[in-house]
Amino acid sequence: MNAAAVTGTAACLILLIALIVAHAMPTGLSPLSDPVSAYALTRARGAYAVAALSAAVAGGASAMLLGARAGTGVSVTLLWIFAAARLVIPLVPMDRPGTPRTGRGRLHGLLAVAAFATVTAAALTAVGPLTAAGDASLALGTAITAAMMTLGSIAVIASSAVPLLRRVFGLAERLIYLGFIAWFLGLALGTLAQ
Repeated sequence: MNAAAVTGTAACLILLIALIVAHAMPTGLSPLSDPVSAYALTRARGAYAVAALSAAVAGGASAMLLGARAGTGVSVTLLWIFAAARLVIPLVPMDRPGTPRTGRGRLHGLLAVAAFATVTAAALTAVGPLTAAGDASLALGTAITAAMMTLGSIAVIASSAVPLLRRVFGLAERLIYLGFIAWFLGLALGTLAQ
């Protein structure tokens, strides 16, 4: 049994449970408009920290699983950057809404951008090598989840720039989460099924 695949599967399941717990708690946050990081400013901060750390572990496990395939070096490097950003982000919470921007808040924003950009780029750059290796189902799943993350990233940028769209920022961010969780889980479960 592949240890990285087992670890990745477990990390994804813990990540999903932690996100469900955070979203179910009475925090006053809206999944449509508020970022997931806002849970760190509420009574759900523990669940948020577990989710972030689980995402880091799942990203690292996925890097190890992809590293076993030829031509995936760029994707593997990007996944390790993602994992590092997710590992650090609970230690650097976002600024409270309505307060002046701080250095800590700017660093949080940079870590969030680094995580979302690298995981999206990792999936996009993995499609070609997976296709070339003849792993059609994993390549297709990777392409679909890469498209989800790309659309989510475009929507996050648009909702940050266009005031009318700000009310869907949280939804756009959750599309990125859904994309990378599905990719990591597909990679881990696909490896276990071999």
